[in-house]
Amino acid sequence: MSDTNNLERQERKRELRRNIQPDLDAEGAKALDARMLRRRRYLVMRTLGVILIALLVFAAYRSVLQTRKFTEATVVWENTDVAGGNATYETFGSYVVKFSNDGISCIDHSGTVLWNSGYTMTNPVICIRGDYGAVADIQSETAIIFNESGILGTVNTTLSILNLTISSHGVLALVLDDSEVNYVTFYDNTGTELDIRIKTKLSGDGYPLDIALSPKGTGLIASVMYLDQGTMQNQIVFYNFDVGQSESDRVVGYFACGETVFPQVVYLSDTVACAYGDDQVSLYSLENESQPTLITSIEVDTEIRSVLTGEDRLGIICDGEEGGSTLTVYDTSGRQIYTAEIDFAYTQAEFSGENVLIYNETECLILGSRGAVRFQGSLEGGIEKLIYTGSNSALLFTSTSMERLKFS
Repeated sequence: MSDTNNLERQERKRELRRNIQPDLDAEGAKALDARMLRRRRYLVMRTLGVILIALLVFAAYRSVLQTRKFTEATVVWENTDVAGGNATYETFGSYVVKFSNDGISCIDHSGTVLWNSGYTMTNPVICIRGDYGAVADIQSETAIIFNESGILGTVNTTLSILNLTISSHGVLALVLDDSEVNYVTFYDNTGTELDIRIKTKLSGDGYPLDIALSPKGTGLIASVMYLDQGTMQNQIVFYNFDVGQSESDRVVGYFACGETVFPQVVYLSDTVACAYGDDQVSLYSLENESQPTLITSIEVDTEIRSVLTGEDRLGIICDGEEGGSTLTVYDTSGRQIYTAEIDFAYTQAEFSGENVLIYNETECLILGSRGAVRFQGSLEGGIEKLIYTGSNSALLFTSTSMERLKFS
């Protein structure tokens, strides 16, 4: 009997353990899940912390590079095969275009010639916008259109070419001279003439001092001189070949400038255009393509000596107060970004991205995006073209060579 009771008690204990064990397993699983969750959170936070520290280190390193001033330039390599020939060089995206009276070539930043093409021009002038460029023989009748792959088309006119502009989509516009009348004619990127023509006359609509196509090629800005009761006047005229089709002359807006002359106009983007005057700069909004508006006019106390146009900013150089020159850089709303002093006689001033390059044949000044001096010093060999390619490097073209420079 006693043995039977013992067996029954053992069985009840085993049954009790079976009933309790699932609850213990559930509690253990919950505890395990909590530990794993804490572990995952710890790993995530540690990873984020490492990433944050890396970003801070990178930002600090980049800040040091952007504010560090270099004074020496070392030649890393030299290529004497692609330079020379009394040529001119222009930046073309991530390439360089070399052109002269007898031809044009496209060179990458390693010095490799991608393509070249011959022609004969007396006074070649180049215009580059985005992925397209054009060279026209001013006071003659020939122009070519190209992209990074090579020559796309040739234009032969019956009238002398006075000026040219091209859009980033490859639309070319030429100002043609016909005695007392000028025509602005348009061509696609193969050189085929489009069914668009603007006729101007000094005694009527006026003479176009300068023209510029919008990046997408549907808008045109022109600085026009005209006679008003025997007095020369200037006005900025906007044409549009899309929303302006309802207008017989395609004009969607104009702004009278009086006797102030604006010899250069440019589009900073499809929605912002700029006119450079003798002593002022005007910015225009084309958010509404059918109704351009004046954003602001930047007036200066002295005559503007040079102007620079970047992708999202512009610069003007005037005489400095104590000799030398003063560069002032603005954004597309006309807000001043910075000013910088130039203490030598420069011959070239241009944007390279957000950086500014100012140089003559032997001296060079490179300014960063906020005006900090990146490099200032002398360069040997005779500077014909300088292209800033990075935080401490540049391409230098001389009359005899192409060089990769490293600043230190």
